[in-house]
Amino acid sequence: MEAAIEEFAERGFDAASYNKIIERSGLSKGTVYYYFDNKDSLLATVIEEICQRFLRTVGDLRLPETKEEYWATAWEYHQRTIRFFSENPLPGRVMFRLSQNEPFFDEHLRGAHDRATQFMSALIVRGQEIGAVRNDLPMETIERLMHAMGRVLSSDIVEDRDLSRENEEIRARIEKFMKMMHDLSKRILTPEEDLR
Repeated sequence: MEAAIEEFAERGFDAASYNKIIERSGLSKGTVYYYFDNKDSLLATVIEEICQRFLRTVGDLRLPETKEEYWATAWEYHQRTIRFFSENPLPGRVMFRLSQNEPFFDEHLRGAHDRATQFMSALIVRGQEIGAVRNDLPMETIERLMHAMGRVLSSDIVEDRDLSRENEEIRARIEKFMKMMHDLSKRILTPEEDLR
């Protein structure tokens, strides 16, 4: 898994070499082909693994019970999400590269991706139920807005950073990103009457 994550993170899916992944893994071709028919099946397993790791990070976060709790829960979700991708930059880069090429997502990959974002979807639905999130837009539109915003903002963290070292500048950028993501989420999702 780690050899595949490294190769997909460095080269993207199209340019990644199945033979290099096998070489990096230290396993024989026969062993790898026993488990994975090709690069596509390996990528599907990598995405599933990354999503499972991410879900363990979000893990025990509970949906808010009241309107007053909503944005604190959303802030915690954003923090856990960013913490996961800043502590796991290569898996983050794999997911970022795939999200840039969304038409590539086949049914299996989309299913894994949807499981990884299901807490965010449930949080939006709960927000609508308790009056913290606008309900004048279709759920699909809100999800697409949130996904697009996260993808654009995360490019600064995931794609452009030097993954070989961690420093104060990177931590400051991550903190700035989290605040911006949270602030923009509030502006987009808060019902119009509550913004006045």
